Amino acid sequence: MPDPSIPDPTLMVRLQLSVKGIDWAASLVAHRQHEQINGEWSAHQHLFHLNANEKVIQERIRLTVRHEQPVFARWDSIGHMNELHSPERDISVLAEEFMTERASTVALLKGLPPDGWRRTATWPDGRVVDLAWIAEKALWHALDHFTALLDLHGELEPIQAPRWSAPRGG
Repeated sequence: MPDPSIPDPTLMVRLQLSVKGIDWAASLVAHRQHEQINGEWSAHQHLFHLNANEKVIQERIRLTVRHEQPVFARWDSIGHMNELHSPERDISVLAEEFMTERASTVALLKGLPPDGWRRTATWPDGRVVDLAWIAEKALWHALDHFTALLDLHGELEPIQAPRWSAPRGG
């Protein structure tokens, strides 16, 4: 029987599984993690951004749980990227960090009582949103970057079958 305390019974599972797609997609482009196409973000930058954004989402969840109708300021993800992005850590490390951060997000949401999902906040664009919407936004954000990573893979590696059919060492 579905958990009645969660607006969508699959939400928590979808949040948890979304990291697996990110991890897989990051592994596909790991050997070309810093390459950019037409000046767009590299795979490494996507993972760096996902980790930072997940922390912003967590803070917004905490604020919504603790305060009546908090108002969120706009987060400057481009400025954050320009100021703090560093290519030193490997993309596989960033993917692991994202899995840990997403687990923390899920833990924040898991303990909510049924009425907790209805707590509201004002999003930076002025809309009033509830915690269920914020959780879906976190899921959407990961899936959006998952598709961006797959797009990068498709652009950087148009010939893929030889890699799969190559004899395995052993």
